[in-house]
Amino acid sequence: MIEAIILIPSVYRREDELLKHLTEISAAKATGVLANEEDEITDQTVLDKLEVIQKNPVVTGGVLFRIDGRQVGAFGEQPELTFAQVTQRAEESYLNRSRQRYDAAWAMKPLLNKYVLIIRHDASSVQDELNLFIGRIIGLVVIISLFVSIATMIVLQSFVIAPILQLRKDLLQAGTFLAEQPDALPPEFESLKHPPDDELGDVIQTFDQMFNQIRDAIAQRQQAESDLRLSEEKFSKAFRASPNPITLSTLEDGRLVEVNDSFLELFGLTTSEVLGRSSLDLDLWADPTDRMQMIQAILKDGIIRNYEYRLRDRTGKEKTVLYSSEQIKVNDQDCILSVINDITERKKAEIALEASEERFRMLVDQAVDAIYVVNEQGQFVDVNQQACANLGYTREELLKCRVPDIQRNLSDDSVADLWQRLLPKDPLTFIGTHQRKDGSQFPVEVRLGLFEAGEEQLILALARDITERRQAEKDRERLAEIGELAAMIVHEVRNPLTTVLMGLSSFQRMDLPDRAKLRLQLALDESERLQRLLNEILLYAKQQKLETMTIELNQFFADLLPTLQEMPSAKDRPILLTPASASTWVEADIDKLKQVFINLVSNACEAVSQGEPITWQVQTAPQPDQVMIEVKNGGDPIPADVLPQLTKPFFTTKSSGNGLGLAITKRIVETHGGELLIQSTAETGTTVTVLLPIVSGSS
Repeated sequence: MIEAIILIPSVYRREDELLKHLTEISAAKATGVLANEEDEITDQTVLDKLEVIQKNPVVTGGVLFRIDGRQVGAFGEQPELTFAQVTQRAEESYLNRSRQRYDAAWAMKPLLNKYVLIIRHDASSVQDELNLFIGRIIGLVVIISLFVSIATMIVLQSFVIAPILQLRKDLLQAGTFLAEQPDALPPEFESLKHPPDDELGDVIQTFDQMFNQIRDAIAQRQQAESDLRLSEEKFSKAFRASPNPITLSTLEDGRLVEVNDSFLELFGLTTSEVLGRSSLDLDLWADPTDRMQMIQAILKDGIIRNYEYRLRDRTGKEKTVLYSSEQIKVNDQDCILSVINDITERKKAEIALEASEERFRMLVDQAVDAIYVVNEQGQFVDVNQQACANLGYTREELLKCRVPDIQRNLSDDSVADLWQRLLPKDPLTFIGTHQRKDGSQFPVEVRLGLFEAGEEQLILALARDITERRQAEKDRERLAEIGELAAMIVHEVRNPLTTVLMGLSSFQRMDLPDRAKLRLQLALDESERLQRLLNEILLYAKQQKLETMTIELNQFFADLLPTLQEMPSAKDRPILLTPASASTWVEADIDKLKQVFINLVSNACEAVSQGEPITWQVQTAPQPDQVMIEVKNGGDPIPADVLPQLTKPFFTTKSSGNGLGLAITKRIVETHGGELLIQSTAETGTTVTVLLPIVSGSS
């Protein structure tokens, strides 16, 4: 394109030069002919001279005009260039390339200011010359181009093309390496061994930097992809294997996108039932407003942790859960990742624990013993209400105290010694003295036990006020002394009384007046009554010693029944014995057990009129290890204020009784490990119940 731009103006210039040269030569010859004319030039003269011009092979025609524009004459081919174009527009020539004709106005001195001569020339020779000129120019350009190209190729081959081709080869090698094995050792690039010190060298160095950057980027991307795959694998495994139910749902409409097996198991659902549906569609929320509050909390904070909600499984059974959710993006979609922790059983356990703690606290606060929890420094950690009542402190005041503040003669060293002596499950018991807030003191029996509360070891101390027990012990000691004194008195009185009875009995053989016999009989009766009283006092005062054996009660009572029916108090009073439905065995002293039921049945018979029955029944007791024997009778009920007094010594409602029968009976029953109960109402009459421990039967 550049060569064409340079060549075209040259061709036109050469063409103009050749045409002007052609015109100038022809015009010069004609000028010579006209210049030799000495006469005055006329129209005819000029026309005649033009015949010579026609002989010129270059001239093919022409036309002669006077200066005023009148045509004088013409010959040969008519020129296309007109007089008006020459004179008015100053166009001195016209070239018709298709016909190879060239029209030009000859400016000859003899014709100046008189005539205008326009000649048509044959321009074929000019065209041939022009073609040769163009050929020479093209040949020269081609020769120069070939030389320059060859020289450039030789120079560029070494300094540009070879490095570029090597760089191209290295680029292809780098592309293959990065595509197939970017983690391997990189190849040696030839272009980097001797890079030129120019812009191409900068490009090669840039290639090296780009290769390393791409390699590092690929390594980072692969590492990121590996980490991402590992993270996704971990997340997937954690999602699937988590024991806690996990769901992934859309934030917009709550559709479940993914759930794990724990979720399906918790709510009794299948994957096909869940995916694509919302928790509201599945009716999982016991209170749908809870879900609205959860969504609002997530929209506000983006996350919630351990919110307690109530959900339902497919059967409608409610479950208490801890609900944690977080807003995340999955494929440019806002989603909610939720983790559910079923705390239904824990909630029940917490409620039960709270109730248990409440019951325990009520039990502790209402316990008759004072309870203290003490740390290793001797400081009270907890106390019950009884402890406060015993010591006269408020709870807040007592929790500020230490053990030496209430325990008399107990120092810090003694507290430390107690800690050394105490072992888990090996409690200690000792007798001490506690001091009240007002300074007064009272005896206590303290039982210490070591236990752990979390990571701390504490002492549980149960302190019982034994003031009454001490008094009871003193009373028992006094009663024991009285019992010994009574036994001694009974022994000392019974012997003289026996002598008196023998003497009085001898008087019965004497012949006495009636008045004397009456007095003698009264004396005998009172002496015998006194003797029975002395025997019962001695029996009550003596320590009960049992000679036990295994007894089957049904058979025992069946053998005893005839004896009871022969008693004078049982005359005309039927005794109805109902044995147990199965054999019942007890460990008992057979003589003392006979004494118990003879006394009870005799009392029952004395309490009713003739003809009224006595019910004697053996049956199972409320406690599985006891047997219950009931002796029932009708008659007047015993007043409620009298019932507690019946088993006390020397208390009686009979005119002739001494009040020791039921007292002795109760002692015998209690010595057997049993219990004696008396109930009396107008509707059911009087029932005396004996509870005895049972043993395994034997033949």
